[in-house]
This record gives sequence, structure tokens and C-alpha cells, in this order.
Amino acid sequence: MQIGRYRVIREIGRGAMGVVYLAEDPAIGRTVAIKTIRLSEAASEEERKFLRDRLFREARSAGILSHPGIVTIYDIYEEDNVCYVFMEYVDGPTLEKMMHGDTPLDGKTVLHVLEETAAALDYAHGKGIVHRDIKPANIMVASGGAVKITDFGVAKFTSQQATSTGVLLGTPSYMSPEQISDLKISGRSDQFSLAVIAYQLLAGERPFTGATLPGLMFKIVNEEPAPLQRLNASLGAAVDVVIRKALHKEPAERYANCQAFAKALRGACEAKASWKPMAAGKFESEETVAEPAAAAPVVMKRASAPVVEEEAEPPRERRWWLIVLVGCIVIFGILALSRQMLETWVREPEAKRKAAILAQPPPKVEDRPSALGPAPPPQPPAQPEPQAAEPVAPPATKREPVKVKARPKPEPERMTEAVVRVVTNPPGAKVIFDGQPRLMCTTPCDMTLAAGRHTLSTILDGYRSQSRILLVPEETSAVVALDRALGTLTIRTTPAGATIVIDGVERAEKTPASLTLPVGRHKLEVIRQGLAKQEQDVLIKDRVTTAIDLSWGTP
Repeated sequence: MQIGRYRVIREIGRGAMGVVYLAEDPAIGRTVAIKTIRLSEAASEEERKFLRDRLFREARSAGILSHPGIVTIYDIYEEDNVCYVFMEYVDGPTLEKMMHGDTPLDGKTVLHVLEETAAALDYAHGKGIVHRDIKPANIMVASGGAVKITDFGVAKFTSQQATSTGVLLGTPSYMSPEQISDLKISGRSDQFSLAVIAYQLLAGERPFTGATLPGLMFKIVNEEPAPLQRLNASLGAAVDVVIRKALHKEPAERYANCQAFAKALRGACEAKASWKPMAAGKFESEETVAEPAAAAPVVMKRASAPVVEEEAEPPRERRWWLIVLVGCIVIFGILALSRQMLETWVREPEAKRKAAILAQPPPKVEDRPSALGPAPPPQPPAQPEPQAAEPVAPPATKREPVKVKARPKPEPERMTEAVVRVVTNPPGAKVIFDGQPRLMCTTPCDMTLAAGRHTLSTILDGYRSQSRILLVPEETSAVVALDRALGTLTIRTTPAGATIVIDGVERAEKTPASLTLPVGRHKLEVIRQGLAKQEQDVLIKDRVTTAIDLSWGTP
């Protein structure tokens, strides 16, 4: 099966309106994921437009973000009422699936996922993009441990509105109060959603729940969650302080950024050595919603005092309320009928009479009697005396100007191709357009391309491959900053405190240590005073953590 130039390998997911495939780009041998959305399945034209706009918004927002923690969007197009999104393939589950797995998540994994997600979010916020739908289903963990955020379909650019006013976008349980109240959105809204996930990972349940959507939204805006220690006794009081700050109703009272929150949470958790997260409870996954903001009017104003639930009164004691309500309806009905009768029988006839008087013409001046008597008859005008006629010259012939029609200006011809300039930092990268080897050059370079949409991909040893979408002739240049391909090497020794030498260079760190190294093979030497030196070759892969455990035994 082929989708465009991509060869489909197998199906890896299926939803109500589309399928996700694992595919291969034969031009450069890259594995990709293809998300398909059948727009024809939408209930109305309005819903189809919403889905289409959301997909292209996802491609636009993720397309300008280049970060190891954000899933890369390579291309997107629509054909026969089906949208195809070509994106980076992540060989791992979502955080939601991990939370419901057979093995509970350990504390180390929980803090790692939260810190990596926070770093990616702060990067997006620095580019002016707020995700607005952070939830476990949109956080993926690759087999090597890399954490990636996906689905920027409801992302908002801080310089413009992404949706119409009065429309809520997001997943209800993870929405911030300002999202629900349709107020200004910032990166601290994503921080609130990340704090909800942290609470859920530590306590085993969400901080806000409700039987109905309005009830859930009311709690998010007005109520505080249960203390974490009540649900997880292994946590210290400092953890609850950190979570409550990140879940503050006022965005200005939260942490300055997501990484500050993640750092504070790690410190609070590790202050108590015996802490551990709780296993997730049995709750259903929630979908992203698009609801009118007016659908939940009870949550648009924050309660000024705690809400106290009263005991229900017997129905017989409340019947007088029904009588008062019926009486009010009758009184308002009588007043409305009286006003209608007044308009019909009194005000409308009076208005018609005044209009008829104003419509009569005023009497003529000569018809009015004068106090001085009748006016004298008009005298004929005096005739001028005849004079000798002077010869009159014949009239000169008037020459009409010749009108010249202006020639219409020719419309500018639309360019059918343009020269595109590509520059990379560092230079020397191979650039392939549309996956075609014949459209390849080494930067800095120029390439002549036909008008239309093109996909630019970069390849340079030691650096991560990047992709960009170009619209020709509107865009005739591209500057790409390449990121080094890096991996992580963790070294533990027994006993600890050993010296680490990488490729002949002694490092400042002592074991146990975590080092960030370029991709490729490295020579590792571990030296401990009084013990034999240990050596081995280590292969570092991009975005993968390699663990080395060494032991000299008991000295």
C-alpha cells in the first residue's frame, strides 16, 4: 500500500475517524507515522472545517518547533476529503498506557517524564506557542527513554487567537481555570495541566473529578484538590505545597515556568527517601473537546466563599416556591399583555393622527389677506431703446479633443518557479527536496523549484535530521539551525567515586555520573585508586540513555 511516496508497513492505531500507519520514506529510508483523518465522517460542514483547521494548525505549530521533546511534523496534505499528516515515528507507548500497565511506574520514571515534558513545553512557550491540551495521552515515551509531546492540534499562538471567542478547546480534566473561563492563555496554563498529571501520577487519581462536565469545570475554577498526603502517605508535606502552587487558580501565582515547577517537585519528593508514586486508579480516557464556553455558565465566575452543600428539604416544604414561581409568571404575563394593549389602542392611533397633521401642505402666501389692502397690478417691464445693430462675426468652429483610450495594464504573470536559497548552521549539510535525490545540494546552496508546496530535509553526520515546509514562490530562502545528535551515558561503579576518562580526556564528574555525549563510538576508561583500570568501547545513540555498571568487588 502506498500513500504518496511513502510505503505503508503496517497499521499501528485506529480511531473513530481515521487510522495511524507505520510507513517508510523510500527516498531517504526514514520511518514515519502517517495519521489519516476522514473528514467525510464529520457530522456537518462546520465540524469538517474544525477538523481540517485543527490538523493544519498542528502542522504549523509543530513545524516551527525543533526540539528533541516534540514530535516532528514532516508534511500534511488533503485529498478526497481525507487529511494525511506525516510525522516522526516514536517507538514507544503513551504515558496514559504506561500508567495503566501491569507494572506501576517508579519514582525515577515519574520525575524523568515530568522534567523532560517541562523542558519541551518551556521551549514551545519561548517560541510563543501554548499547547493547551497537555494530558497523558499526548505524552509519548520512546523505547530508549526519550519523552516527546505530540498533538499540537489545539495549540494557540500567543500573537493571535487560534479559535473563535467563546469556544473551549482541550481535555476537561486537564484544563486550567483560565481556559474554562475563556480568559487570556499563557504558558502557565500548560503548567497547570502538567501539575494535574503530576498529581495523578503521585496520588493515583486526578485532582478534579465530576459526574457532569459543568460540575467538573466548577470544581477546577472554584475548589482545591484533596491533600496529597491523604491519598499517598509516603509523600512529605513539601510535595503538597509544590503541587498546590502549580495548581493555583491565578496564573501569576504559579511558577515562572514549567522547569521551575519540575525542579521544585523533584526536591520535595526526594526530601523523603521512602517516597513512591501510587498506582493509577481505574478511570476512563478523555477526548479533547470543543464546547461553547456558555455551556457551563456556573463556572464563569469564581466563588468568593466556600460552597456548603445543604441537606435536601422534603418536597412538601418546597411547594410554596412553586406557587410563588407560578404567580410571578402570571403577573409578568399580565404586565406584558397590558403594555401590548396600550401600544395598540392608545399610542398607535395618536401617532397616526400627528403624522396626518404634519403631512398637510402649508397655505400659499398669496391666499392670505393683507392688512394694507389688495396689492396693485403688476407693471409690464420697460422696453430698452433700439440701437444700431453691430455686425456679428460668425461663430468659430469648436474643435473637439480626441479621446484616447488608456490601455489596460497587463496583470503580472504568476511565477511558475523560483530559486530557493538554503543555509544551515553548521554548513555542509545535504539538503533533499520532496525526497527526490535529483533535487539535492550541499549547503549553502541554491535550488530551482516549481511553484507550490515543498518539503526540505537536512542530513549531516553527527546532527539530527530536520524538515521544513516551503511555499514557493512566497518563500525563497530557508535558514536551518541543526541540533547535534546527542545521547546520555550513565556510569555507576562499586565502590563509587571513580575517575571517568572519555576518549582520553578526563572528566570532572566522579561516579555515579550522567554524561551527555555526541552520537558514535567512544572509549571509556574508569580509574579507581588502588584498583585496576577498567576500559570498554561504548556506542552512544541519539536520544538514548546507555547505562554502564562496573564493579571491582569487595577490596
